[in-house]
Amino acid sequence: MVVDTRVEAMVVMDTEAMNTKVDTEVETVVTIDTVNEKAAARDPKLRLDFCIKSLEGHQRSKTAQSLGELATASMKNAGKRSRSLEAKADKILEEKDYGKNSVLGMVIKDCAMIYKDNAVTLKEAVTSVRVRDYKTAIFVMSSALNATRFCETRFETRDPPRISPFTRDNEFLTQMILIPLDFTKMLK
Repeated sequence: MVVDTRVEAMVVMDTEAMNTKVDTEVETVVTIDTVNEKAAARDPKLRLDFCIKSLEGHQRSKTAQSLGELATASMKNAGKRSRSLEAKADKILEEKDYGKNSVLGMVIKDCAMIYKDNAVTLKEAVTSVRVRDYKTAIFVMSSALNATRFCETRFETRDPPRISPFTRDNEFLTQMILIPLDFTKMLK
């Protein structure tokens, strides 16, 4: 029996290449899981399950090669979410006719402005992380986080208190901002 060693070598090389590819894919998933676990261990407000699903649901996060890239990818995701909440607030304002002196209308406008500012702030945070100015990135993300909470508080402190149409969205956005904030703190 004659064995062609060239074919056998090619099969071995292809098998090794496939194993390397699988190992690399597993390593990326492990990296995302590990980073999320570390971030959640450092911040009890960060929900681990949400963090993992959030990152696994976006291509930029899946292809990130470093913690910095994961941080900027999640900042972009949070910025995108802020813009969609701004659109939701604007839609509520268009659909309902609030009078000029409507307190509820003014609160919704305030929230729309907060979401718009958050999107800009998160872009600034991306730039700050890219130039390794983590202190600025942490500061601006913290301000975006506080602004999101402020939107919710504006409804709760009305007399009588109002139910915010953004409660669930604000909880979601808070988690989306906590992810890159905690990642950036780990870079520091």
